[in-house]
Amino acid sequence: MGGDFFLKGKEVTTLIVWLYNRAMVERKKKDGDRWLARVVRVRLTLTTLFVTLLAVLVAAVGNYLSLTHTPEDSVNRYMSALERGDYIAGIDRGAYSDFTYTYLTNSIYRAAQGRVENYTITGTSKDATGQVTASVLATVAGQDHQLTLPLTQIPRTGPFNDSWQLATPAQSYLTLTAPVALAGVQVNGQSLDLPVTRRTETEAGYQWVIPTLPGTYNFTLPSSSYYTLRHADHTVTAPLPGSGTSTQELTLDVRPSPRMWNETNNLITSWLERCESARRLDVPGCPTSVLHGEDSTATISDVSWELTDRPAFYLVPDRTDPRVWRAARYRQATFEVTYLANGKAQREIIPFYINAEVVSDGAQASISVGLGGSEESEAQLRQAIVEEEASKSTLQKFVASL
Repeated sequence: MGGDFFLKGKEVTTLIVWLYNRAMVERKKKDGDRWLARVVRVRLTLTTLFVTLLAVLVAAVGNYLSLTHTPEDSVNRYMSALERGDYIAGIDRGAYSDFTYTYLTNSIYRAAQGRVENYTITGTSKDATGQVTASVLATVAGQDHQLTLPLTQIPRTGPFNDSWQLATPAQSYLTLTAPVALAGVQVNGQSLDLPVTRRTETEAGYQWVIPTLPGTYNFTLPSSSYYTLRHADHTVTAPLPGSGTSTQELTLDVRPSPRMWNETNNLITSWLERCESARRLDVPGCPTSVLHGEDSTATISDVSWELTDRPAFYLVPDRTDPRVWRAARYRQATFEVTYLANGKAQREIIPFYINAEVVSDGAQASISVGLGGSEESEAQLRQAIVEEEASKSTLQKFVASL
């Protein structure tokens, strides 16, 4: 029994030693984990602090470099934008505060004639009132122009944040007017959209206000447009700063283009051909017989329509709505219709006016043709032709089966 007790006591002692060692290991492990966590926290804190300081430094440097700290800086920024054809940089920030304006693009401005070719700042001065002005010698089309640019200092919060800017707007403002709501134009051979949200409607038509930098702008319409300009020269020149008025106006005198004429004329031809191919006296949307209307009880057969006279076609603006163009009604067209009524040959000459209406924004057009009050669009006309062809085919099959 004594041996058994000794062995059990030894085992207990071993167990106690093992538990102690295990506890010490766990404690060291926890101490190591806490130390590692502290190291990680310190490193993360330092990294965050470094990134924050770096961001602040980059922002400060970027802000400093982006500001014009001297009058010469401001003049250089503006004149260099004119020289390289940078419309977006040349327009001052005030022009971007009102989003009712329609803006040009850099490609449009680079294609403008009469831009600044080079410049030299010849000096700055301050008068008794504290007004600072810069003198600039600018070359345009090989000729030198002396410019005087007034400047003002803009106080800003923070060190080194005060800046200088031109005291008067760096751009002119062009009011573009058209009698129709054009979707777009071409300026200096480049496309310019005319947004619906940035136009106004007045008694003179539709207007867009466009900030312009010094240079010449030639307005045309795309070759694919439903409109063309009545006069070839629709050009306006924005003056150099201090050399002319800051507001200008230009009206586009539009008229139907060959595309509008051709598509309208082709639709009229399709409508007339549809009516001419009729084998009834009362086809909807076409001229009808005067002698035998819907209430006629005569038996009609052998109906044949022939277009005997069609006046020359041209479009004129609507008297009350300049957005609408109509076929001129200066003379009537005539159909000759022959048929048998109760077996007796009949012949009628039926005069009628060709009605056509076109409404277009230049890029798209809504065209309808026909008799007054029953004009049809291209889609409606095509549907009517398909239905009538199907009806003729059914009738032919019925006659063949007799």
